Amino acid sequence: MKGRVWLQGAVAAAMVLTVAWIGFGRGEGSVASAETTAASGAAPYTVTVGASGSIKVDPDIAYVNVAVETRGAKATDAQQANADKFAGVEKVLYEKFGIDKKDVQTTGFDVQPEYNYTEKDGQVLKGYVAVHSIQVSYRKLTEIGKLLDALTAAGTNRVNGVQFSTEKRDQYELDALKKAMDNAAAKAGVLATSAKRQLKGVINIVQSDSGTSPIPYPGVMFNSMAKMAADSAAPTSVQAGQIEIGAQVTVQYEMQ
Repeated sequence: MKGRVWLQGAVAAAMVLTVAWIGFGRGEGSVASAETTAASGAAPYTVTVGASGSIKVDPDIAYVNVAVETRGAKATDAQQANADKFAGVEKVLYEKFGIDKKDVQTTGFDVQPEYNYTEKDGQVLKGYVAVHSIQVSYRKLTEIGKLLDALTAAGTNRVNGVQFSTEKRDQYELDALKKAMDNAAAKAGVLATSAKRQLKGVINIVQSDSGTSPIPYPGVMFNSMAKMAADSAAPTSVQAGQIEIGAQVTVQYEMQ
């Protein structure tokens, strides 16, 4: 009886030791696996910066916005008067200045009633006003003043402004992007050095919409200038100046 009890105790102890060893082995293996996974899946150190770059260039095209405005007792009268004046404007554009028809675009045409208001009669129809607006693409920038004077003399009585731009925008935008990327690298380098790290490479780049800063001239100024030119021998003077083309990027770098 005692021998049987001893045997059972020995077997139980052996089972406990076996379970403990298996459990310890599994636990050790699990810890090693977890460490390996953490090491392989660790997120890299990164730095993200936003930067911009721009260049200033001489414009090579101007968009001249003018309009012919006429009035009449009837809508048809106002429209016919407008057509007559606009024929003179077209003659100046196509014959005198040799502008291609594809460079002249109608941007608006409307005929609207005009009213007078009095306390006695209230709102009373005064007549109709017709407005034909066009945009002229013109590349001889030194002759814009002459063009404006000629258009005014031909019947254009509203000059809504001139906007300078470039037809080499794609080329200049690439140059601006290079500057933006150089600025981004410089910023990221300073931040990485401050964090006691080094840049390893680019992870992601996002380009924002680039912009052009033209030099607009208000229509009121041109109306006054055109009137002065019509009243004297002094031609209208317009300065093209320069335009600025910019680009913006957001760049993410990996650090080590």
